[in-house]
Amino acid sequence: MSISLKEKKDANKNKDAIGKITGFFLFRNLIDNYNQYKDLPDSSRKKIKRYGILSVSLSIIAIIVSLSCLVTTLINIEFQGVSVVLIMIVSILGCVVIPLIMSMYAFVFAVLQVRLNRKSIGIIGIILSILSVVSCVLLIVFLII
Repeated sequence: MSISLKEKKDANKNKDAIGKITGFFLFRNLIDNYNQYKDLPDSSRKKIKRYGILSVSLSIIAIIVSLSCLVTTLINIEFQGVSVVLIMIVSILGCVVIPLIMSMYAFVFAVLQVRLNRKSIGIIGIILSILSVVSCVLLIVFLII
């Protein structure tokens, strides 16, 4: 039983636009709830702050992680018995990749909040997610230098 190409195209057409972007990633359940929230009447939709709070918290965590790793890189702490290559791999994964992914998700949730009800927490989430991306890029620059 193989799926034909036409059935695959039909399945992709039935997905919403957010589903095409995010696929099966971590926060798929919250994004599915967005479709339910946007169908609510305006009075109850105005009270929802879920995506903005999630965006702000993810952005703050990403900024804290990347800036703490930036300070650690600038201080140049030497660990005895640990090779420089291992420290570089941990720095790249833990200090650049994870905060960058978190800030991308924070940006998506901030945009969802703004599209849902134009609350100010969505705008704050967008600004903080952009700042966290900038801090990750700054850390990459300092790791290269």
